[in-house]
Amino acid sequence: MPRATAIRTIYSNDEVLVVYKPASIPSAPLTEDGDEFCLVNLVKDFEPRVMVPIGRLRREGGLVHRLDTPTRGLVLFALTQRAYDDLMAQQKKDGIVKQYRATPSWGSCPLPEGFPDYPYHDVLCEAGAISSCFRSYGPKGASVRPTLDAQARRCSGVVYSTLTEPDGDGSIICTLTRGFRHQIRAHLAWSGHPLQGDERYGGRQADVFGLEAVGLSFRDPESGNYLTITV
Repeated sequence: MPRATAIRTIYSNDEVLVVYKPASIPSAPLTEDGDEFCLVNLVKDFEPRVMVPIGRLRREGGLVHRLDTPTRGLVLFALTQRAYDDLMAQQKKDGIVKQYRATPSWGSCPLPEGFPDYPYHDVLCEAGAISSCFRSYGPKGASVRPTLDAQARRCSGVVYSTLTEPDGDGSIICTLTRGFRHQIRAHLAWSGHPLQGDERYGGRQADVFGLEAVGLSFRDPESGNYLTITV
């Protein structure tokens, strides 16, 4: 498996590690043997302690959260079992806040099939929240669609919210705690502003995918202090 991609460390102490994931790299291995080109294995090469914690899947080590493969930005790892258990408990209580910078496609982008009518604010003009459940959509559930019906077929049954705020340069700052797969991508497409380069959700083709994880806030398991990490 190739290991040539350099991963940049943004913050570390004895308990946690925050790295910057480049675009086009999966966050975690998908196969049981775990020997794939992905962020977990690239980080393991220079910080083997990321494999000390045992969580839901052994091959993911201390990975606390994931980014979609095309998304770049900050990813949090635990380096001890104690830190992993603490951070996962924080996450379940909405204690880990994630912030993203989204760059929408410009011009007319038709909304893909399967989206309900959009009932919220214009994300380019005002701050607010986009909230919905999600349901799997398309062949093998490769995409998701927001739904306001918690009883819909193949629905998550849980409401997920994306807080949005115009950033003044045409981009949008999106903030969330617990996230669902493709949440920001689907919510912004629903609003009529799909991401640059996100052709799955109606965005125009581009060299750079329009989503970057730029901020993480959480309570440090080592010191108990609240940390905010940004790029």
